[in-house]
Amino acid sequence: MKIKGKKVVLGITGSIAAYKGVEVLRELQKRGAEVKVAITEAGKEFIGKLTLEALTGQPVYDRVIPESGQEIRHTSLARWGDLLLIAPATANTIAKISCGIADTPVSEVALCFGKGIIAPAMNDRMYENPITQENLEKLKRLGWEVVEPGSGYLACGDTGKGRLAEVKDIVEAAEYWFYPKLLKGKKVVITAGATREYIDPVRFISNPSSGKMGYALAKVAAGMGAEVVLISGKTCLEPPYRVRRIEVETVEEMKEAALKEFESANVYISAAAIGDYTPVERSSQKIKKGEGELVIRLKRTPDVLKLIGQKKREGQVVVGFAAETENLLENAKKKLEKKNLDLIVANSVKEGVFGSSQTRVFIVGKSGEVLETSGSKEEVAEEILKKVAEVLKGAESPR
Repeated sequence: MKIKGKKVVLGITGSIAAYKGVEVLRELQKRGAEVKVAITEAGKEFIGKLTLEALTGQPVYDRVIPESGQEIRHTSLARWGDLLLIAPATANTIAKISCGIADTPVSEVALCFGKGIIAPAMNDRMYENPITQENLEKLKRLGWEVVEPGSGYLACGDTGKGRLAEVKDIVEAAEYWFYPKLLKGKKVVITAGATREYIDPVRFISNPSSGKMGYALAKVAAGMGAEVVLISGKTCLEPPYRVRRIEVETVEEMKEAALKEFESANVYISAAAIGDYTPVERSSQKIKKGEGELVIRLKRTPDVLKLIGQKKREGQVVVGFAAETENLLENAKKKLEKKNLDLIVANSVKEGVFGSSQTRVFIVGKSGEVLETSGSKEEVAEEILKKVAEVLKGAESPR
């Protein structure tokens, strides 16, 4: 996880969502970050200072005028921290930060940091007010990341946009902060998960792909600044923050979505385990058990990656995966050439790639160069995408 070992200053302000600040704190710690807290006077009305100190093991910065002058807390926190994350951020605090007002512990720290991440939480009318929107746009221009609030039932009883974003999204935004923005302004399309080809309404042909590699690639690509479209087969995984997911089931559905999204893409990565065969006939009724054998005739499905390779234009980069049981690199290189790929990621099925959170792969380039990398799927995804960024830069350079 990219945030492991990082130092995060968590700002909490006077919103009813302040209690979720504790959830954000705990999730940051769970992912390996060290956390210190700054809180406004209004924030302390919703959550106790003692709770925050017990969870962090650190004193909470809660007074602009300190009880003693031994430490200038707002400047020392800014020197200590790698990131300032304000969650929840009220309209009042957002307005103060955008105007450079430093009369609360959180706005003081914000002035010292100069940029960070803000997760607004307020009534929908306050959020939609042009003044709040203007303040948020100003902060974005100054380098702040805004984690957009969600829509739904609000504390005041209204329904609208203004509720604090999901804790997972806020913490993933913090992780994204530390990725190099190698793909900023690029559109990356990634396929993930397994497809299903139905025999009858309750039975299908599939494979054990969990989708973890594709989802890790989507998360890291978004962290690197890309617009990410994730075309996903069936999986129990949640889409990463700032990733648009298109859910599909069959190979035909994946083909249609992939060809459509590839038209405007800079990068296409085929990490899905797409089925090679489908039944010649699909029964409209459940097939009943019989005494004898059941024979199912199969036909080839469309080769989605080959179709993408054929449609590739100059400047586009296409990456495939090769899960093999034998002759790993030899088969991968053949697939790279046959399908007109720029890179192929080869891994051995014998090493238990399906469902694992760890992996070892070989990244093979057009000229035959091979890079071996291993680790968590997010770590491996970062290495793959760094290589993609290199190839993309070369593809876009004038010749």
